[in-house]
Amino acid sequence: MQIAELNRYPVKSMLGESLRELSFDARGAEADRLWAVTYDDGKLGSGKNSRRFRRTEGLLHYRASYASGVGARPRVTLPDGGELRDDAHLASLLGAEVRLARETSVGHFDDGPVSLATTASLRAFGDLLDQGAADMRRFRKNIVLDTDEPWTEEAWPGRELALGNELVLRVQARLPRCVMTTMSQANGVPEDRRVLKTLTEEREMCFGVVADVLTPGTLRVGDSARLL
Repeated sequence: MQIAELNRYPVKSMLGESLRELSFDARGAEADRLWAVTYDDGKLGSGKNSRRFRRTEGLLHYRASYASGVGARPRVTLPDGGELRDDAHLASLLGAEVRLARETSVGHFDDGPVSLATTASLRAFGDLLDQGAADMRRFRKNIVLDTDEPWTEEAWPGRELALGNELVLRVQARLPRCVMTTMSQANGVPEDRRVLKTLTEEREMCFGVVADVLTPGTLRVGDSARLL
């Protein structure tokens, strides 16, 4: 297996960065989802409603990047190509009392620190959708592994995975997906409600797995990966 993609999302529920190199520590991918659109009551902007999250339309049409240094307040590119000025500008755009806030004592992750999936599973899911190919950008994975056999990662929970020269992950569980996988994105991914419907009917609503970091390290696209 080889690393095919590395992705980081500086702001939860916004588009992020596709990287050639990415470091991982005990928290997960370095500064991944470190920031979030935050309401006065503490809820986080998301594509869904829950105890922790509030559905906030259009976040996948904003793109965040660490232009001023990893972990610093991200640059946010707007749907019209402009740049977010400040929190007042964000509140005006979203029509709500929100601010861009850095993670404090409560983490921003839904299910766990590191998410990953395989290219073979994506191809197989595309066949289930009857459109020849699905788009990995819908699933917002940190690590995409190039593999030949689909769904092999679903047998990994409880196993350890060595990636590159240093990083070791412990796979925890299959990863349930939500309505955000169906939404349109500023990068050209269209709305497609079949995605979640097909996942629910065919894959118990799961795609990919979630893992914890056992040994920190840095990954590069093209690095190898193996089960221990």
